[in-house]
Amino acid sequence: MRRCIKEPIPEIFAAWDAMKEAVDAHVHGDFARAEALFRQADVREVWDWLNSAWVGVIKNVVEMKPAGDSKVIAKSERDPDRNIAPHVRAAVLERDGYRCRYCGIPVVHPDIRKIAVQLYPSSVGWDNRDPSKQHAGFQCLWLQFDHVEPHSHGGRSSVENVVISCALCNFGKDRFTLRQLHVEDPRLREPEHIIGYDGLERLRTFAIPAARPPKAKKQPVVLPVSVQPAAGVERYFFPGGWISSGYVLTPEIQGKSRWFKLSDEVQAEEAVRDGINGCFVVCHPELLARRGLDADQLLDVPRPEGK
Repeated sequence: MRRCIKEPIPEIFAAWDAMKEAVDAHVHGDFARAEALFRQADVREVWDWLNSAWVGVIKNVVEMKPAGDSKVIAKSERDPDRNIAPHVRAAVLERDGYRCRYCGIPVVHPDIRKIAVQLYPSSVGWDNRDPSKQHAGFQCLWLQFDHVEPHSHGGRSSVENVVISCALCNFGKDRFTLRQLHVEDPRLREPEHIIGYDGLERLRTFAIPAARPPKAKKQPVVLPVSVQPAAGVERYFFPGGWISSGYVLTPEIQGKSRWFKLSDEVQAEEAVRDGINGCFVVCHPELLARRGLDADQLLDVPRPEGK
């Protein structure tokens, strides 16, 4: 059994280093250097390594009908939730970090790639319909959520069956089982985070507001009366936070991303504060403490009207 479908090549890590430096350059205002580094990370060897393995994935199969393997089951018997819920994604990302559980290469959330395309369209190309026009670094390090046991074989969209993977290990695996691919079960190895690597999430706060969904374009700075803090609760601002499918999700804070389920106890609205995209969250400070967050640091201080 092999660890992954295809062993990573050194050029992948060189591209990753260039992408990290590009984000650092952008954060420090050196936009010309960031532009050049993003262009440097668009490596042809990386594109060839990936695209030769995720096109015509049947070639990745080593044994089509291995003894004792699971079988495709009827659709009526499969987990009805084929799409992985936001709270499962958040828990899997917290457990696995920004690293593929199969081949071990670093990964980047597609939201970060979209921001890089916004900021540097001439050096970070991305055409959804044409892989030949996609930036090799972001294409290769594309963060995926993979069902280890395929959904079609009865695999559930659960924390226990989902792992972080890169584009090749997810798309190249496709609908096939680990036995068919002769790939080891990544769950038998403990997750190994890349120390100091945040998935380039620090770029999230630089998203161009005009490119966000209509709700964010309104750039609200005051919550509706219905979600104003009541007795015992406070209003907080999470830079880079966003709302999806009934959950508030945050980028990494103190090394971890968090999620809050919207309810009577947790109300939220996407907003822009001082030019930074994020979310207002109204809840009891105890809910932040349970997640290891310093409520005082995230507290949204009231502003004079018009400020």
